[in-house]
This record gives sequence, structure tokens and C-alpha cells, in this order.
Amino acid sequence: MKITKDKYLRKRGGTAKIIKISCIKCGSEIFIYQKDGVGWLKRCYLNRIIGPKREIYPEKLLCKCRNLIGTLTKHKDERLAYALIRGKFKRTNFKTK
Repeated sequence: MKITKDKYLRKRGGTAKIIKISCIKCGSEIFIYQKDGVGWLKRCYLNRIIGPKREIYPEKLLCKCRNLIGTLTKHKDERLAYALIRGKFKRTNFKTK
């Protein structure tokens, strides 16, 4: 998997990692995401979701066990993002096989 290098990456210190977001309740994978910079994972920008790619992103990010992970919002820089709910998801470093 390739890290996207653009103005947002440079703005956040130039560091990035690939992480896997999964449901804390059932453990199923929600998506794979490129996290730029350090700190808490508060929101996931749609242009940083690596997989699975979708044409339409729902208003509410739900796991298949119906656990609400986050809601779709527009960030101050006009990018769409999921505002994540703390304690509803788990993040782990993505390891390629």
C-alpha cells in the first residue's frame, strides 16, 4: 500500500502510517486508513480511506453488528470526514502479508 503525499501530509508534520479500523464490539474490519501526523484519531477523511473504496459513503458509519462508529461531517477545510466516537472502534497498525 502506498502513502499519499500531498499538502495535508506536509501540513501535519510529514509523518504517516497505515492503520486498520475495526469494531470494538465484534472485531470486524471497517476500513484501512492513512493516518497523517501524530495524536488521537478523531476523524477519518474520506480521501484517506484506502480500502474498501466506495462510490457512496453513508451518513452513519455502522459496523455489520449495527455498532455506530461515527457520523459523516464536513471539516473546516471543506473535506468530508467521519467524526469517530471514542470507545466504539479499535485501531491497529496495518501489516502487509
